[in-house]
Amino acid sequence: MSVRFAQQWLEIVCRIVPQTEAAALMVSDADGKTLRLSAKWPENLADTAELSAICKLTLDKNQPSYIPNVAKPDQLQYDFFGLPVFDGSLLLGVIALKLEHSVADRRAAVFATLEQSVEWWGLAQGHLQQNDDFYSSVVGLLAACFEQNSYREVLISLGSELTRMLGCDRVAIGEYKDNYSTVVAISNNAQFDQQANLLQKIADAMGEAIEQDSVVVVPDVKSVSIQRAHQEIVRKYGYGSLLTVPMLHGGEFIGAVTLLRSEEQSFAKETVLLCQQALALISPYLALKKLDEQALSVKIGIKLKQRLAELMGVKHFKVKLTALGLVLFLLVTSVWRADFRVTANAVLEGKIQRVVAAPISGFLQSAAVRAGDTVRQGELMASLDDAELQLELSKLDGQLQKFRREYREALSGGDLVKVRVISAQIDQADAEMELTRQQLQKINLAAPFDGVVIEGDLSQKLGSPVERGEILFKIAPLEGYRIILKVDESLISYIQEGQKGSLVLASMPSRTFPLLVQKITAVAKTDSGKNVFRVEASLEKAPELLRPGMEGVGKIEAGRASLLWIWSHDMLAWLRLWIWSW
Repeated sequence: MSVRFAQQWLEIVCRIVPQTEAAALMVSDADGKTLRLSAKWPENLADTAELSAICKLTLDKNQPSYIPNVAKPDQLQYDFFGLPVFDGSLLLGVIALKLEHSVADRRAAVFATLEQSVEWWGLAQGHLQQNDDFYSSVVGLLAACFEQNSYREVLISLGSELTRMLGCDRVAIGEYKDNYSTVVAISNNAQFDQQANLLQKIADAMGEAIEQDSVVVVPDVKSVSIQRAHQEIVRKYGYGSLLTVPMLHGGEFIGAVTLLRSEEQSFAKETVLLCQQALALISPYLALKKLDEQALSVKIGIKLKQRLAELMGVKHFKVKLTALGLVLFLLVTSVWRADFRVTANAVLEGKIQRVVAAPISGFLQSAAVRAGDTVRQGELMASLDDAELQLELSKLDGQLQKFRREYREALSGGDLVKVRVISAQIDQADAEMELTRQQLQKINLAAPFDGVVIEGDLSQKLGSPVERGEILFKIAPLEGYRIILKVDESLISYIQEGQKGSLVLASMPSRTFPLLVQKITAVAKTDSGKNVFRVEASLEKAPELLRPGMEGVGKIEAGRASLLWIWSHDMLAWLRLWIWSW
């Protein structure tokens, strides 16, 4: 037996036997001593251990085996069936079925269906004795349907052949769609009223059989299936025997066939099996024939529905769930809008900065403050050594006394020229002494206003020389600050004067300070390997704890945009630039 034929045959068997969960077919090798797995259902069944165990048990017993009410970890209960297949004394194989547990005794019905199905297997292999009447009936039915040109003609031919072959009063064929059954053809009546009461009741009977996933036979005293709709047809319309067989294709119900007879002609088991197997064979042809005659738009819709079902199925569930989550994430973030804020490193500066420089060249004598200290106006900050100035002042004072003495001598001697020369020298000495006195007054450096020292630490330079004009300290007032934001050049196009923002300082991460952009410099400079623009912003209501030189992070509100753009615009800008560079 070919693997393809075995798989197709097993699928038909599983459709015929109601409530089948899994099945396996094991066939004998050429030596007749070992068995190998030839087919399984579903075809993607991963674990066949329990079915293999049933096959082994059946082979050991050498007779049909039945194990009911087996509990499984999924908290469900199952019934297991096993049937050996012989050609005389030669073992051909073993078939094992796993069915949902049923309280009703269905052992005989299942084994009868399996034995009937085995005849098809034997027919294909040429091993078993064929029942010519059975197979010729099925082949004749299929041939009559295949000869028709249209789907409608196939339905009429199927109903007529079943009526003739099985001696029925009437055969109705229905379609199942959107959980609702509709009669689409009835034998011996090409034109019929869709709203007729009988046809509506037949459609209800078809839906009853499909919902139970089983064949419904009336009368059948051993049946546990619900027969309410079938019994209503018996009571109201006088048909004493009814048979409804659901039709499956691709794991889904496509319709059902209801056969109606008089009360004297009940449906035998052989008839039920013939209908089941014949309809199982022709159902795929009916589905394909109907699809072939559909409009192109309908075909496209069906294909899209199938692909969507495959996409949303349980196969590769984790991958599909991840992909679905990613799609939903991208969709939500592309629609959801939020504030777009430009982030930049920030440093706090005073609005006013005053430089304290060395007034004269000299040596540093003392330094009373350093960077970070708070000073008051007039408070001593540092002083220079005045020894040289004092010596210079004494020297000039001696020269002045000398000039005055010479002046008096020249004046008493009447030497007017010398008097004028000495008088000029006296004036020069007076001026130099005044300059020296002024320099002595400036050797003590005082704070020009209340503020904080933001730069300058001379404590380690005492005694070292300083040059005139050399910057010793930088002072900023204790109130009135500005924020310097270092904005990357790739983001400067989003910044405009008047935009608002917020600042968080490293020393106070729990507090946020509002800021307002005041000025954007037109020249970039390099900072930490990046080109940045200096953006000045004002800070309102600054607390006393703030000090110039504090650093933090500022965020400037630059409008609203989608979350997806906010998160990806940096990468997109880099990608555009990279593509342009190529």
